[in-house]
Formats: sequence, structure tokens, C-alpha cells
Amino acid sequence: MGLFPWLLSAERQRIPADDLEVHAASAHDEHWKRACVGGGGAVEKILRYAPLPVRRRLAHGLNMHIARAALGTQAIDDVCRGAELALYRVTALLSRASSAGGQEAEAGLAQVLTRALLDRYTEDLRRLRADHVQVELDVAGVHSASIHQLRTQSGSVEALAALEAAVVAETAAAASGSAESRLSALRVGLAKQSFRFSRTLGAVRAAPATTSACEGLGEAVRVRVDVELGVDMRYRLVGGQEAPRTIVDDNATRNLMLTLESTRQEGQGSKLEWRVADIDYLLSSELRIQQEFEEAHIAC
Repeated sequence: MGLFPWLLSAERQRIPADDLEVHAASAHDEHWKRACVGGGGAVEKILRYAPLPVRRRLAHGLNMHIARAALGTQAIDDVCRGAELALYRVTALLSRASSAGGQEAEAGLAQVLTRALLDRYTEDLRRLRADHVQVELDVAGVHSASIHQLRTQSGSVEALAALEAAVVAETAAAASGSAESRLSALRVGLAKQSFRFSRTLGAVRAAPATTSACEGLGEAVRVRVDVELGVDMRYRLVGGQEAPRTIVDDNATRNLMLTLESTRQEGQGSKLEWRVADIDYLLSSELRIQQEFEEAHIAC
């Protein structure tokens, strides 16, 4: 009988991947290093070994500054309200997508989810339909919303596209573990070698590997925001065609973590668009587990 990867109220929040480490920027990105860590190896070492709460606080300030500069103060101020509305829409579409003829709802999900999260949910939804299991997600109300953490990625449009493709491939490999998905992740990883990526406290800077690459391309900024929502909601799984029976019934007040992601290219005046990139750290936790498994395998 199929299940759906929705966190129950009695379960602890998933542990996401730790992306607040400090990777030294290259010589070509000294201006980025100075902006992010104040320059100098001593500061970088302090940040590298600082306790996680300290890194989180510094990361929040750094990425909030980058996000406000890139998207505008109003866009960041409105993100919590946007997360509330996104939760209502996503839960309604997920409920419809698991029923017979749910392909239309899947098309709707493609408009509100990132590619990586859409691929992850689509596989589970199709399995539910094959098993004649219906998922029902009903949000009765949202009584609180706050920004938990921010991350930013900046660089050329091509560099961020390569980074996004890598995320899709890596999360697919983490979820399935198949040889095909691992090969796809390897191919995308090779494509990433055209760019250099430096990371400081969740702020990723992408630059071309050669000075001639990507010349004249516009800079883009992608912002990821973890919004913690206090919600009253019910999650049900109902199975069977002739005699439906309840498999899971979780009706509770709980905290839900919704990750929103936005990309905007500077100078184009395009409309700002947010998409749901993760819910309760589903993708991030699976990626963390995969990374830990690979590290343990290497150590052996």
C-alpha cells in the first residue's frame, strides 16, 4: 500500500543538509570574499569553526542583506504572507492530484513547485493512484508565520541554471538511488565544471571557470527562504475503491517549514515569482542522508 512523504505532527522535524559551511573563494572572487567574510583568512577560519547557532545568525543577516538588495524590501516583507497562500494552494493541488484523473492537478503543481520537488511528489502521487489511495490535505488555518532562514545564489543565468539542474539530479539520486539517476547526477556535475562556486554561510556565488566564458551575460539572484508556519491542518490517507478505509488520520496543530525559491534576472524588469522548493525539509534531508552515506563510504 502506497504512502505519501508528508511529515506527521508527532514526528520530529527532518534535519536538513548543513549548507552554512564556508568554502574559500578563488583569487578571482576576492571582492566576494571581502563582502561575505570581511576578507582575511583569520575571519574565514573563525566562521568555518563557529558553532551552528552563530553561523545561522550571521547567515541570516548576510543573506537578508543580499535578498533585500536583489528583490527589494517589500518582496521580502511579503514572503510570509506568500508562504501562507502557497500552502493552501499546494495542499489543495496535492489532494486533487492523488485522485483518479489527477493529471490536471499535476499540471497545476508544475506552476507552483520547483522542478526538483515536483519530480519527487509526482512519483509518489502516481504510485498512490495506482494503489487507489487518496491523500487529503486540509489546512483549517494559519496562525503564525516567520522567516526561519535565508539562502542566496548569485551569478550568471547559465551558472544558476547549471546549479538548479544539479539540485534536480542530486535529489533524484538521493530519493531513488538507482544507477540511472546517479549517472544523470554525474553528467550534470560535469556540466557544473564550467563554473566556480564559492559558498559562505548559505550565500553561493557562481562565476565562470574562464574569464571568457559567459561574458556579457546578465547577473541573476536566486533567493531561498525557509518560512515556519504554525498551522491547524488535517492529513489523511484513504485507501480502497469499493470499501474505502482510513490508513492515516493526523489532525493537529503543528509547525510546518515551507521553503520558497525565487529567481530574477537583473535589468529585465520581469515579474518576481516564488515557487515552493521544499516542505518540511523533505528534499534537503534526503540529500543530507545521501551525502553522509557517500562520506561514510569514502571513509571506509
